[in-house]
Amino acid sequence: MSPLLNETEQPGRLSAHSLVSLPRPVVRYAMIASPLTWFGRLTIGQKFMFSFGIMLVTLALSLAAILFYLTRINSYVDRHQRITVPAIVTAAAMQRSAFEMNLTLHLSLERPFPSNLDDTVSQLNQHAAAIKRSLDHYRVTHAARTHPVLYGMLIEHRQVVLVQQEDAAIEQIDMVLHELTSNWGALLQRGRSSTGGPGTMTPGAADLLIKRLKDGLDQLVDTHVKIDMEMKREGDLLLGRARLIALTLVILLAIVIMATYALVTRQIAEPLKHLSATADRVARQDLSATFEPWTSSDEVGHLTKSLSTMLATLRERTLALERKTKELEAFTYSVAHDLKAPLREIEGFSSLLQQQFVTNQNPQARHYVEVTHNSALRLNSLIDALLKYSRLEQQTMPMVRYNLSELIGGLVTERLHLVTGPQPNITVDLTAQDLFGEPISIRQALMNLLDNAIKFSRQTATPEINISAKEAAGETLLWVRDNGIGFDPKDSEKIFGLFERLHSPQEYVGTGVGLAIVKLVMEKHGGRTWAESSPDKGSVFYLAFPKGWLT
Repeated sequence: MSPLLNETEQPGRLSAHSLVSLPRPVVRYAMIASPLTWFGRLTIGQKFMFSFGIMLVTLALSLAAILFYLTRINSYVDRHQRITVPAIVTAAAMQRSAFEMNLTLHLSLERPFPSNLDDTVSQLNQHAAAIKRSLDHYRVTHAARTHPVLYGMLIEHRQVVLVQQEDAAIEQIDMVLHELTSNWGALLQRGRSSTGGPGTMTPGAADLLIKRLKDGLDQLVDTHVKIDMEMKREGDLLLGRARLIALTLVILLAIVIMATYALVTRQIAEPLKHLSATADRVARQDLSATFEPWTSSDEVGHLTKSLSTMLATLRERTLALERKTKELEAFTYSVAHDLKAPLREIEGFSSLLQQQFVTNQNPQARHYVEVTHNSALRLNSLIDALLKYSRLEQQTMPMVRYNLSELIGGLVTERLHLVTGPQPNITVDLTAQDLFGEPISIRQALMNLLDNAIKFSRQTATPEINISAKEAAGETLLWVRDNGIGFDPKDSEKIFGLFERLHSPQEYVGTGVGLAIVKLVMEKHGGRTWAESSPDKGSVFYLAFPKGWLT
């Protein structure tokens, strides 16, 4: 253990003094330890650009997905219009041709006097050719196997059996048509059986083939109806997927917006709020406040560093100012007390000399003693005024609300009791009755103005003094008016200086500190003061309080 450490300063133990001198623990933002530290390296503009970029990308993906599915839905509608509906129409046309072919065959067989066989065969071949053309058109244009998208949809839906059924139906129709067109004559001869007599139709090969043809056509229609149902199912699936994708992207966009809001709040709004609160404490002279560190390199980080540097400089200058003020205050009191001791001696001995020189016949000696005595009294008054000004400048003013009418009423009564000679006529006209401020210092300022008004109007035949207050634009005015000797307007600023006087002590007694105290009091209250006057026309001294001080 180092010999320089006493028992209370050993490692692991903290004394009361060390606790006071330790720096205040600083709570760092959670962002610094989060995985998104890279976000903190961006400037505020880059953060907003990044956030809005994510939103725009999400919106673009949403639009792209919606357009993609709308395209697929339009493609489904187009395929339905180009394939499914025409396919069923073509199959129905083949069924109609098969019906007409069957009708022609039965009419030929049921006639009592058979018509020309060649004409019947020609009609039957025409019907068969119409079915053949429609079947070839169906195979090339409407068959599911010839459309890759439609075929892929059926594979995806696990309905390849429909394609096989369609192929089987087409093959059966084609085979039956080939067999019919190749053997119409033999079939007709076989169908005219003599056992049943003329006009009767016995079951034969032609009926069986035509029945197979109808079955194939029915199977083709039924198969394509099922394919149409699968296409409708595909359309419903596409529409459902489009809705799901749109809903998902909307939710994703909402999440992105919320995340962006949270990041911006955490990275910008909250730090600025903390900075504002700390700056407000500093503005209220709470120099113990500390700006929390912000390690990001954005504008908030630079502002935090600048404010921390400013606060450190302000603390240093405040400490230096307090030290100088204390030294100046100590010097002022020391000088004042050191001066007062010999002044009291000078005043006391001059008083004794005045008593001894009452009967002295040397007027010059009496004059010297009188001047010495008066000078000592005046210097003592100056020292008292200087001490009063110094105390007023250094003190912290607690603000309270009090009745202005009572304060002025008591002050007027008190000062009138001290007046020797003619009593001035003092009128008070206050539209506001309450004042928020430091009552002792404000009373001192009003007392100085009232004493000046009494002093400089005493040579008037009828001294008139008026104290008034009224609301003005943005502030409230309180003023003291007299009809005294007045002063030159060019001296309206000079008279508020410390120890500034417009008259000699022989004309009007005073120290030259009273109006300086008035100005200091108003500055302490955030207000202002000024005077308006002209020689032999009286004076008006104004006190202007900011709005809210006087109500």
